[in-house]
Amino acid sequence: MPGFSQSRSFIGGAISTAASPLRNNFIEISCRSPATPRKLRPTTSDGSERGNGLFVNTDRAREYGSYTSSSYLATPRTFSIGSPSNENLKSLYTSKSPSYDDTSSSATLVSASHAHNFLPLTPQFNLSASNGKLGTFSAINIILGKTVGVGIYSIPSSIFNSVGSVGASLLLWIIGSLISFCGLAVYLDLGTAIPRSGGERIYLERIFKKPQMLATCMFMSYVVLLGFSTPNCIVLGEYVMYALEIDVNRWNVRTIAVGVITLLCFIHARYQKLGLRIINVLGVGKMLILVIVILSGIAGALMGVGSSSSPLTRRNPRLGGGIGGPLDDILLTDAHLSTAQQNFRSLFSGSSTQPYDYATALLKILYCFRGYSTANQVLSEVRNPIPTLRLAAPIALSLVSLGYILANIAYFLVVSKDDFRSSGVVIAGHFFRNIFGEVIGENVLPLFIIISAFGNIAATSFAQARVNQELGRDGLLPFSRFFAGKNEWDSPTPGLFLHWLISVLVIIVPPPGEIYNFLVDIGGYPVSVISVSISLGLLYLQSSPTENWQSPFRARKFYTVVFAASNCLLLVLPWIKPKTAKGDGRFPYYAYPATALGILGSGVVYWSSAYPNEGLECPYHRTVHREDFAEKVSGYGLGGLDRFLAEAQSSAGAKPSSFGEEEKRMRTEEIVAFGICD
Repeated sequence: MPGFSQSRSFIGGAISTAASPLRNNFIEISCRSPATPRKLRPTTSDGSERGNGLFVNTDRAREYGSYTSSSYLATPRTFSIGSPSNENLKSLYTSKSPSYDDTSSSATLVSASHAHNFLPLTPQFNLSASNGKLGTFSAINIILGKTVGVGIYSIPSSIFNSVGSVGASLLLWIIGSLISFCGLAVYLDLGTAIPRSGGERIYLERIFKKPQMLATCMFMSYVVLLGFSTPNCIVLGEYVMYALEIDVNRWNVRTIAVGVITLLCFIHARYQKLGLRIINVLGVGKMLILVIVILSGIAGALMGVGSSSSPLTRRNPRLGGGIGGPLDDILLTDAHLSTAQQNFRSLFSGSSTQPYDYATALLKILYCFRGYSTANQVLSEVRNPIPTLRLAAPIALSLVSLGYILANIAYFLVVSKDDFRSSGVVIAGHFFRNIFGEVIGENVLPLFIIISAFGNIAATSFAQARVNQELGRDGLLPFSRFFAGKNEWDSPTPGLFLHWLISVLVIIVPPPGEIYNFLVDIGGYPVSVISVSISLGLLYLQSSPTENWQSPFRARKFYTVVFAASNCLLLVLPWIKPKTAKGDGRFPYYAYPATALGILGSGVVYWSSAYPNEGLECPYHRTVHREDFAEKVSGYGLGGLDRFLAEAQSSAGAKPSSFGEEEKRMRTEEIVAFGICD
């Protein structure tokens, strides 16, 4: 069709210009990603806005050097920003006495010399105080909900078995807490500079511009294939069997696990408010459960659990210290000592000397902490995202760190080393049994752990569904238009379905045996890969003059370096062969790092097939956030689409006849497909 190609280029430019909430023009329409720095939108002394974008008053806009007709509505392949130099910017802004928009998501500038080499900006939200569903309390609870799951009630025994001593176990939990705080500083820097949903993916795209979209696809493979709720579902099922005194087999635990993830995904899809209430209530409940564990451990130590003179030992000879206890022959000389005295009298006795053991243990600990970045993943749904994130995340991580360290101390005050070695994932069950007896401890109190696991699965499903939806909105997933949508209740049902499907497959498919620790390991290793990437990338952004990186929260370089270095060690040490050449359970030592790297590698395969020209061709290259676009074209509707395009074209000095009916029809269908207009 004559003029079709030209009109397609024009309308693509017009739509992309309208799509940016900061009135920035897109540099490259093919793939919508946040790899390009953006310029703040200043205002002149009379309060009118200026900057790059679709100007309402084009005559006034032409006064500024950053505006040209050709650069605004040009062919996507050559779309560019005519950025003035820093000196010109300074003089221009000073002469007009601008005031910067304090709701803008980033204060970074793009240099003129690099203006043609960047990927497009990711549209971000200028959120007002009234926008978003999550306040500070909800943000804290969603972090607690994702972070505090069953890990603290199931992993301590695995940590002890790896490192071999009480002192080494507690030291690793402290180190894991400190590393997590360093990581939190990195995420606060990035999250307050780019306050939109998506989490690490957004930061990777901003840092790694070449090869285009490669980092995005690698992250997508991790977050989709390993973003499951399977470990928590499995442990929940095992605690149900433990409480009911039913022998665990292959299918009873897995049936419960599938039922739980199905129920929660249905709640989030159909009853969003109920899902948020579950997260909020159980977020508080989880911390109360941790407090109960800590206080119970202290009480058990004061009552001398494990000693022959303790009333608890006489009531429960399985503790090993009383007459007839199974450990009398072995620990006869220690019968007068409580479990706490036995565990803490030689803290580092029996410590492992294998680097592999410490690396694997620390990966598990960091897996327990990794939910501190959950708020970054749903930041578009947070009210006042920047101040809320700066307040909520440190509070949540402080509560988690203190609770984890004290809970581990409580375990060692009550549970013997032999129980640690044999308990598997139900270490908390042994803990409650030793204090409250077999009936209450084994049948009633494990309900606390079940509740905690349920809350973690609820928070994980809520966050993961929105990450999947973001990937669909940006045209990254296969069938992106399906995954980008919402249902009639305004919930991301397709994203929930993808999370449910992956979780169920990982629950059902693996063969019988101990799978929990292996899933934790392969889930933790890619986190270290991503942590190294974004921490080193942040160092680059902070130190590069061409980036002009600015953030409301600036992470100190010391914290960033510590976070990067510690995760580098965690990437290397698992490849050092231990004496037994075995990892967790019956798997070889290299199984989990190799599997994790294979999953990340699948992202490279997807990238090479989906984006053969180094990412320049996205399958849905003009996909835009429907919120961003709707903000620009609200009031037009389908009936006013011609008027919108004509006005946009007129502002660039083009003739209305340069685009045809076929092109308008295609643009209209695309808009309708993404739910932009009703």
